[in-house]
Amino acid sequence: MPKKKASFFHTFGLGSEKEYLVDNLSVLLSSGMDILAALNAISAETKSRRLRKLVRRMVEDVENGDPVWRALDNTGLFPSQTVSLVRIGEETGRLIQNLHILALQRQKDRMFRSKIIGAMAYPSFVIILGAAVGSWVLFFLLPQLATTFSSLNMPLPFVTSALISVGSFTRDHWTVLVPSILGTAAVVLLVGFVIPPLRFVGHFFLLRTPAIGRLLIDSETGRVGYLLGTLLGAGVDLIESVRSVARASTFASFSKFFEYVADRLEEGSTFEQAFHSYKRTSSVLSIPMQQLIVTAAQSGTVPQAFLSIGELYEFKADVASKNLTVILEPLLLLVMGVGVLFLALAVVLPIYSLVGGIE
Repeated sequence: MPKKKASFFHTFGLGSEKEYLVDNLSVLLSSGMDILAALNAISAETKSRRLRKLVRRMVEDVENGDPVWRALDNTGLFPSQTVSLVRIGEETGRLIQNLHILALQRQKDRMFRSKIIGAMAYPSFVIILGAAVGSWVLFFLLPQLATTFSSLNMPLPFVTSALISVGSFTRDHWTVLVPSILGTAAVVLLVGFVIPPLRFVGHFFLLRTPAIGRLLIDSETGRVGYLLGTLLGAGVDLIESVRSVARASTFASFSKFFEYVADRLEEGSTFEQAFHSYKRTSSVLSIPMQQLIVTAAQSGTVPQAFLSIGELYEFKADVASKNLTVILEPLLLLVMGVGVLFLALAVVLPIYSLVGGIE
């Protein structure tokens, strides 16, 4: 009787540990160590208690006669395409080679993620710093100035009075406003990016954001191309590979597209027919990329074509991430400048009026 997979809560937050498992298993098996000795060595060296427990579970499964791919699948650590690659490698005697491919694939994924994080680091820092300074002026500086101005029976400019009203209201009702804002943000994130049936809403807006959308599309196209080329090159069936890519895709538009292509291929259609019958093919694959895949299918070089797409879009994502930083820097400076000007006017105008009244 097959064992039940480990639950989501047992595997949540084990991203770096999963990479440690794949990398070390590939190295240890390449050195000539058998699978049980390699797993025991990883279990003894890992610092994560949860990962150690899952690796020991793999050891028990293998000792009970389960293949490595099933033991790996029971941990719930990896998606189906990873398990498929291990299964194909075990059945064809290419387990070590396929584990090495997996290690390279996860390194590619880390590179894609780091490009996006790196591109957003500077804008995020500037926005957080600007919000902190603006909050200090709004909640602490202006109320103190308001007390001084009110004692002088002095009329305040509209900008100053508006900011003081906002700051006073927020300060008096923060116990309601802060939880409401955080709760709304949490609901938006859950609905738009976390809950699978509803993630397409957040993805729809995110992919249409200028500059950022282009970077995300290029990164996802490069990742999908490399993954599909790797699976096909390792001997995984074409339809199974396309379905695995559909399940592994980050964005709903990519998942729907590759699931549709897999269905059409299973019915006997060609890549060209599948591309033409899908209404939004160009939003996932550009026309030159479609022509490249169709030509490769006719010449029997589909794995190489998808690997080439992966390399091309990896380069494009790298260029887009650098361009994004160049575009956002002056835009953020402009926004920060307008904000500083607005706050400065709110503070300086009443002081200027006070000095003019004294004169």
